[in-house]
Order: sequence, then structure tokens, then C-alpha cells
Amino acid sequence: GAQVTDTPQTIAPGKFFLRMDALTLGVNRDTDGPNKYTALGLASSILSIGLTPTVDVQFGAQFFVRQTYQYQGTNSSRSGWGDTSFRTKWTFWRSPGGEAAAAVIPYVKLPSKTTGIGNNHLEGGLIVPWALQLGPGSEAGAMFQWDQLRNDANNGYDARWFVSGFARQHLVGGIGAYAETTLAVSSASSSSFAGTIGGGVTVDFSKGLQLDYGLSRGLGGRATDWTGVIRLRWAF
Repeated sequence: GAQVTDTPQTIAPGKFFLRMDALTLGVNRDTDGPNKYTALGLASSILSIGLTPTVDVQFGAQFFVRQTYQYQGTNSSRSGWGDTSFRTKWTFWRSPGGEAAAAVIPYVKLPSKTTGIGNNHLEGGLIVPWALQLGPGSEAGAMFQWDQLRNDANNGYDARWFVSGFARQHLVGGIGAYAETTLAVSSASSSSFAGTIGGGVTVDFSKGLQLDYGLSRGLGGRATDWTGVIRLRWAF
């Protein structure tokens, strides 16, 4: 139900869940000059398949990514198939009443074969999401993530620590709203801080189909200024 924060719930055995960022647009401007970076993603998806009541497996793919750099009046663009990833989720704890749960999600990202998209290196990490039902139609959650990412010098790996939190509230009918914030720091340097603050609106068309629009503002010199996402969730 939130733009970035994962949930600890797994998919029922034999069932499928598709989370697709149908359209993602990020814009970052250079305050010192007329330079701009724009990233467009289409159909970035994660498909989850339930194995047991507490375990599912997930396959992720970025079906189309386009990156455009505008530097001193000259545009340079790269586009193609993005990275793929494999994850598994295990809900290792539930409260006696079922109001709260926590899970662990190890993942590995495989490099893209499209020249210029991705960094062409293996990466991975661990995600730990937690969520709590606060009352009818109200939920809050948080997530901790540890990543091993290829460094900018392309001669090794840096660690990244990422935390996020959200609060969601049902409004009326099939409409809900949420607020979310994120924070990331890297072992690369003390100036690697990046965060976001934002929110979104969800619309439930049926029990298994939801549309989500989210908008976030970047915080810190390493963050994208604005990111908008139109997301689709489909359980089947």
C-alpha cells in the first residue's frame, strides 16, 4: 500500500501477485547550471508466487528504462531493458492477534545486458519489512534494507543502509491515502545522504485490483528532485 516500503505479508500457496510500476518519472535539475537528468521507467514489475502460508518467491524485471542527460545544452539518452532480480520472502513473525507481522527478504539483482542501462554487475542485499494494523482501515509500517552496490569508481562495492516508513488510511469507498518517508546512507562518503518525503492515493477497483498514484520530493544532494509513480497491484 505504500510507494517504496515493502509489506511482510506473503502470497497464499498457488496464488500470484503482480506489482507493476506502470509509469515512473524522475526529474533532477542541477542548481548550478541548466543541466537536467530525467529517468523514465515503464512496466517495472515484481511477480510473487505463493509457496507456503509464510513463504513466496518473487521475480522482478524492468521492461523498459530511458535515461536522458541534458548537459550544457546537449542531450544524451540511453534506453532499453533494465535489470532483473530474484527475491524470496519469509514471514517469520506474526503477533498472536494477527495485527502485526515481520518478514525477511533476501534478494539478488542480475546485471542488464542492454548497453548503458544498469551497471552490468551483480548486486544484492536483505530487506526486513514490518507492519501494524492500527484500527479499521488504518495501517502503519516500516522497512530496513541493507544493500551491496557497485561503487562509482567501478572497482568494488559499497554498503547502503536504507530505512522507510509509512502510514495509510482508508477514506471512503475504495479510496485510501498514505504518507511515506525514506532515508538512505552509503559507506561511500559522509555526503551520500538521500531521502524522500511524499504520499499518494490508492483506488480499489475490486478485491484483487488496485491503482496507486504517488509523488515524492527528494531530500539531500544525492536524491532525485521529484519522482512520480503510477502503480498497479493485481492479486490472482
